[in-house]
Amino acid sequence: MARFARVLAFAFPLVLTGAACALAQNNAPPATNTPAANAPATASAPAAPTSDLLATVTLDDVRDAVLNGGYRAQVKQDTNGDYIASASGGQNFFISLGGCDDKKVCKSILFETGGWTPKTPLTVDALDKFHSDNAGWVGVVKYSDGKYYGDYRVSIVGGVTKAWLQYNVEAFATTAEDFAAFMQK
Repeated sequence: MARFARVLAFAFPLVLTGAACALAQNNAPPATNTPAANAPATASAPAAPTSDLLATVTLDDVRDAVLNGGYRAQVKQDTNGDYIASASGGQNFFISLGGCDDKKVCKSILFETGGWTPKTPLTVDALDKFHSDNAGWVGVVKYSDGKYYGDYRVSIVGGVTKAWLQYNVEAFATTAEDFAAFMQK
């Protein structure tokens, strides 16, 4: 809190000074011959290569990420649409796209494990420990079929990089194995 107060004490006069300067100059833009106007632009981080950017994510992009992670990837279809079926360590997992419009631009990726009936009844403490041990990667959900599923949903609005997609696929696949082990305790 003390650090925050020092920052405010330093920033507040600067805000007033900046406001006073703007009023004194009638909000005029800086003259072109001022040092600030002639200063070189600050360097920004290099942009990711265009080939690495996915403005929209398709099921083919997801399939490629699954295959590049060393997992099998089968495109399947059910009443909800197309999805990718795969497995990690013998544990099934599924990936689909959600919130898609009529142009097939989607808002999210939905990762889901296969359904489980736990060997021992789940407790809040056991679920908390699972979430803590797995950094919250997977939410445990009980569906109407009475089975438990591991779910992970992530927004892809605005696009993602191929590296980001690859990381999320591989992290979920690993967590699917951890979820299966948790359900079998």
